[in-house]
Amino acid sequence: MRLDSVRFLCAALCLCAFCSVAWAEAVPGPVEASRYQRTVSALTMGDEETRGQFASVALFELAEVYMAEADLARGEARESEEAGRLLSWSRAVEQYASQLLLVLEDIELGFPVELRSHEREVPAVEVAGRIVMLAHPRKDQQPAYERAVLSRFCSGHACKQLTQTLSDEAPIPMSAASVAPHWDFSATGPVCSSNGLSLAFHAGGQLAAQRSLCAQLLQEAEVLATELAWQQRHSVNVDWDGLKILPTPQRPQHLVLLNEAGDSLLLTLPLIYGTPGLLQKLSPWLRQRHQAAGAASLALVAAELGWE
Repeated sequence: MRLDSVRFLCAALCLCAFCSVAWAEAVPGPVEASRYQRTVSALTMGDEETRGQFASVALFELAEVYMAEADLARGEARESEEAGRLLSWSRAVEQYASQLLLVLEDIELGFPVELRSHEREVPAVEVAGRIVMLAHPRKDQQPAYERAVLSRFCSGHACKQLTQTLSDEAPIPMSAASVAPHWDFSATGPVCSSNGLSLAFHAGGQLAAQRSLCAQLLQEAEVLATELAWQQRHSVNVDWDGLKILPTPQRPQHLVLLNEAGDSLLLTLPLIYGTPGLLQKLSPWLRQRHQAAGAASLALVAAELGWE
């Protein structure tokens, strides 16, 4: 056995043994497969070249995740009473990330690649006898990792052909258009609106600040609606009553969880994230924004959202 294989095995045992146990326990029962899981399942029976390309993307993203985790641990060690433990963890994580890059090199050298997909575990890659679980070290960030892998892989591959799609409907734009709000002014205060979504302000406020807040809300809502519609076009089931938005460590983006299967969006939505209950209020409008019947009307009041 090569020395780097021994090192990889040791690092994998230290870092990923807990992953398989944690992930097996984390999945309570059968749920609808996410778009990521359906893509992996399709690739297990696909051509070897495409399978290798997906594995390369997944391993590269995973190596970046572990390198960032090592940096985070080193930063925390500077102000922690458990500096020794954190530095030890940082070194182990960094070593594992380096070994992932060696597996990536094996793919580039032409070693055979297999993908493993099981209902109660995260997918895994096997290259030249080495098995790597495609698991983020932080379970709550697994959807963000899967989203990053899909985004990079699908930018160069026809992922739509790998998974079941919905019946033909009106095309959904690939990116949200810039929003130009319409304004109405009255004695009670200004109201801005776009595509059925409106925001009312008190009279006498700072109009410049109101314009900025309105533009931010409408643009974030439009971006989110467009991304959700695109996901639905790719057979992703959206749990409209269960939408959640979470922060991502050391990144400006936010993670929008779409369902229990783990489908998610990675978007920059500071206003929606920072306003409790806003995502739930927007849900009915988001659901119908790109439907053939047109968007539903939703009237929001700035004061009720804590903005005035």
